[in-house]
Amino acid sequence: MARDWESTFSGWTGRASDSEQTRYENTRNAIREALRASWLDKYSFSVYAKGSYPNFTNVVRDSDVDIAVELSTFSGNTFTHSAEGLTIQDLGLIPYTGDATLSEFKNDVELALISHFGAGPVDRGNKAIHIRETTRGLKADVVPCVEHKIWTSRTHKNVGIRLLDDSNPSKQIVNYPKQHLDEGVRKNDRCSRRYKRVVRILKHLENEMVDRGEIGEVPSFLIESAVWNVPDNKLTDPVTWTGRTQGALAHIFNETRSDACVTSDDWLEANGIKYLFHAQQPWTWRDLHAFADAAWNYVGFDG
Repeated sequence: MARDWESTFSGWTGRASDSEQTRYENTRNAIREALRASWLDKYSFSVYAKGSYPNFTNVVRDSDVDIAVELSTFSGNTFTHSAEGLTIQDLGLIPYTGDATLSEFKNDVELALISHFGAGPVDRGNKAIHIRETTRGLKADVVPCVEHKIWTSRTHKNVGIRLLDDSNPSKQIVNYPKQHLDEGVRKNDRCSRRYKRVVRILKHLENEMVDRGEIGEVPSFLIESAVWNVPDNKLTDPVTWTGRTQGALAHIFNETRSDACVTSDDWLEANGIKYLFHAQQPWTWRDLHAFADAAWNYVGFDG
């Protein structure tokens, strides 16, 4: 008997269960309390969740909780070509001259987490400090970072976070988690709440295909950003989840067939700021094209 994909897709649209949400909240709160109760009060910093959980695009297999620990006493500023010639002083800003550095802050965050959770569950990676899963909490990636501003003109700036890569300390890694959240809400509102549901469908589909040995793992963020780039009407015009999923995969496949398709500014991360495909990304347009092709064939869409 042929599989009822409409029923399967419909079942995959739902958000995480109440128990999964509770474990997420336990994880977030435990990390926040661990840091607030430590000697880190010598810093000014904020702790907040980022990624799929606050965006409600998580599925059970992709259960790592991403927690940003943002040092707010550091001022990082860069300027694009359109803002060439501007200086921090031109903008009326005072450069930070204190002793705190991102490296020092990351070391202290690691020590605070070890003090609270013990050395066993805590493992420092190049970009994040990993905390193992427990009966009450999920796996977590704690990301020490600093605010980073990129000025595109005298009057406009993009405010993100910069994190440290231990394997390459001079490398600049800038992300935009707050814009990611805002852009997801806007896209979802425009698409009658169908954007995030289609993201969850494709993430569930990817998980099943990986489990069955059909493909290798595809980054969750890449899938989410790919659907963010799908035109709204591809998600709103079809009357079934099968049609919406087919429309999304067709667009992704067709627009990633060659270099000519992906050199424009149209392909952005789900934050609406960074290019989805560039030399520093851990994926290429070919990876996304291969996923769309494999998913289309796995479901058995015509064409």
